[in-house]
Amino acid sequence: MTDFGLMQGLLALLLGLDPLRVPLPLQVLGMILDVALATAVVAVVWNALMGIGRMIAETLEVQGAKHRLVIARGLTRHDFDQVRKSIRGWRVMVVRYGTEEYLRALAGEADRHIGRPRHSSGRMRISLSASGEAVLRWSLPVHRRMGTQFRCYIVTRKGGAGFSVLADILKHYDEIEVLQPDLPERTRVYFLLSHFPIIASAEGVRNNYVAPE
Repeated sequence: MTDFGLMQGLLALLLGLDPLRVPLPLQVLGMILDVALATAVVAVVWNALMGIGRMIAETLEVQGAKHRLVIARGLTRHDFDQVRKSIRGWRVMVVRYGTEEYLRALAGEADRHIGRPRHSSGRMRISLSASGEAVLRWSLPVHRRMGTQFRCYIVTRKGGAGFSVLADILKHYDEIEVLQPDLPERTRVYFLLSHFPIIASAEGVRNNYVAPE
């Protein structure tokens, strides 16, 4: 035999046989393993290409939208600093693309994949204007067809004010609805923005929603 496949050669090497004098059963086995290996390689490459294609298509359908929202008015620098002392950062979390109703009843397999839970977070910036307005700025990825569910939260500083104190202060921020924590001593304080629509998940979790443009 003058021609043999990769797996046949490996089998001959493992068994200490002359690659040119491999018995017929081992030749057949080597051929089967070669076909299986080629099939596996093709499947891996195909799945990788499909995954890249989905990522590209998904990226093209998502557009970053910048938001600016006045969440409180008439604040003094002292009022503003009271909150800043207890807060390490303001964050916005993408929950998922699409509404629960659409994903459950109308979406196809591709859109259900796009609408999978995300829970990726980005930074929000807060500043105080000369007229005493607390201005919140952030960028949010919005799906062009399905819209985006999101939720905001505050990361508290170690040793800062407790939840009840912080919640009482934030009640004066007109656009904010502070949510009760599901765990005690949590370092995240979640809140909703009344400026945006609020929708509920199947489990009753409330999130803000930006509709597609």
